[in-house]
Amino acid sequence: MDEIDVFSPEFQEDPYPAYDRLRREAPVYREPAFGSYVLTRFADVYGALRDHETFSSAKGVAPRGQGGGGLTIVTSDPPRHTHLRQLVNRAFTPRTVAALRPRIEEVAGQLLAGLEGERFDFVEELSYPLPVIVIAELLGIPAEHRTDFKRWSDALVGSFEKEPGAFAQEGAEMFAYFTQAFAERRASPRDDLLTALTVAEIEGERLSDIELLMFAIILLVAGNETTTNLLGNLLNVLVERPDLWTALRADPGLVGAAVEETLRFDSPVQILARTTTRAVSVQGDLLPEGAKVLVSFGSANRDAEEWTAPDTFRLDRALSRHVAFGHGIHYCLGAPLARLEAEVVLLAMLKRFGTVGRGHGHAQ
Repeated sequence: MDEIDVFSPEFQEDPYPAYDRLRREAPVYREPAFGSYVLTRFADVYGALRDHETFSSAKGVAPRGQGGGGLTIVTSDPPRHTHLRQLVNRAFTPRTVAALRPRIEEVAGQLLAGLEGERFDFVEELSYPLPVIVIAELLGIPAEHRTDFKRWSDALVGSFEKEPGAFAQEGAEMFAYFTQAFAERRASPRDDLLTALTVAEIEGERLSDIELLMFAIILLVAGNETTTNLLGNLLNVLVERPDLWTALRADPGLVGAAVEETLRFDSPVQILARTTTRAVSVQGDLLPEGAKVLVSFGSANRDAEEWTAPDTFRLDRALSRHVAFGHGIHYCLGAPLARLEAEVVLLAMLKRFGTVGRGHGHAQ
């Protein structure tokens, strides 16, 4: 088959036709740029995510090969992963996140109240600031630093697609900020996540500044990037399908289903990487030990072997097995928070706008 560049702008703009072709013709595809193996079928993706002993995260999960050194919950394997995750699990349980609902509703209301007229940029005015505000408050970041917070996050995500060193300036700023913040928490503990991380111990030892920084980076990026993408993808669908907007306004009880189907239909995170710890056979292809494997959440969630009419957005699906948030021990820690933020924003939009379209909304 012809080569498919999974890193090209064209692929990233709309990867689904290529995913369909890969699932049919080359479900274990050796992409040409770096020689990584791309898994696109649901069964293979699901299996790789479950088998963390064979498909390791410790050498990094960025598709272009950046490492992780085991410093974060995303780029580590048990037993260290287990210890790191335990440090913050409590802050993201469904019950704890549910208690944040009034504050998230307040933030969404304030952002909507600040809009002028019926035309506004949904990303700039809502889907970008809301998750930044929420995760910043959880971490204990003062409001005046939220702009820096988002800038650092965007630069870090963008660095995955650029040359090494592209994140150097923002990284230095972020390191300086968080190093000072950690020192302040040690001297004067507060009721926030930065304090919880700073004073926590793993096997009798506290995390080093570099370990704390890596943890903060993961929470920073995961706490806003995924939700911003989820909300943008959701609104794109609703703009194209006004019948869905009408259905949701008639029955707001369907909002949860709309959020969940968006996660499947256009997954906010499309691909993450793993590294094999042993030779392993997938679909009859032998992947050698040390191979970089790109696990495609976006393709798995459109696999016709798993979903009926996968390219159609529907509100009546059973979605317990989608992998938009991953699966297994690395299942997204912030999934309950992302779901809640998306539901709150959509409910607020439905209440205010009778219809939505590109570049405008009509209030009622």
